[in-house]
Amino acid sequence: MGSEILTSAKQRNYTIRVHLPPGDPPPRGHALVWLLDTPTTWAPMQQALNEQGDGGVVVIGIGWEEQGSVDPDLRRRDFTLPARHAVPPPGGGAGDWREDGDADAFLAFLIDVAQPRYLDALPIDAARQVLVGHSLSGLFVLHALMTCPDRFHGFVAASPSIWWDKARIVDDIANTDLSTARDARVLITVGSDEQVAGPEKPPRIDGEDEAAMLGEQHMVDNASAFAGALRKRGLDCRFELVEGEDHKSVIPAAMAHALRFTRDDARSFPE
Repeated sequence: MGSEILTSAKQRNYTIRVHLPPGDPPPRGHALVWLLDTPTTWAPMQQALNEQGDGGVVVIGIGWEEQGSVDPDLRRRDFTLPARHAVPPPGGGAGDWREDGDADAFLAFLIDVAQPRYLDALPIDAARQVLVGHSLSGLFVLHALMTCPDRFHGFVAASPSIWWDKARIVDDIANTDLSTARDARVLITVGSDEQVAGPEKPPRIDGEDEAAMLGEQHMVDNASAFAGALRKRGLDCRFELVEGEDHKSVIPAAMAHALRFTRDDARSFPE
């Protein structure tokens, strides 16, 4: 199907890319990866498909209509909720954000526009949909897990920005009823070098208190503790630490993990 533009209820345009594997689909249809943040994730996912073989999985990538590098305002608008606290300036420089967090509008676009369009048009098993995101879009994946766990079967949060807005998602999940998420499968990945490097470099934390670590910006500690919190709530959540990789270099490995996770999930369904 190549690519096309879809428009949200708020008249925001998104570029949709579709990877359809060759050959006949299985009787129930292909497993489906909804891939967010395509300016940075599409090429690494294509690499993973080339290395692992692209049979059995459809990938639908969602990006923005603008060409070139990603506008950080668009990422904040689509992947975060309105901030309760002061947030750091856009990565790489000073300045203010021009767009407020509107993650729920983007989630509505996924559910009300994108899913009906492609589940109807492609040979997809609607019960085998996996939502994949990295960094702020990884944070969005966790938000979707908490908000509409029945609309996807798998959730892959690569290097999720749990630190965002003073780790508000930690408070949010503590007060969220996850009983409807018990059938979901979750994978959280992070690079080992993200603990102390990059724009999320945190202040020093003394002690080993899990709650204290969740309240700061330690990427590895945040990801590990959040995965543990999901498991304590009865969810099937796997945590993968990728050794020797930082916030950017980890993306190819994260996409490879996401693809294997999707295939493992697909194999859990008899044809």
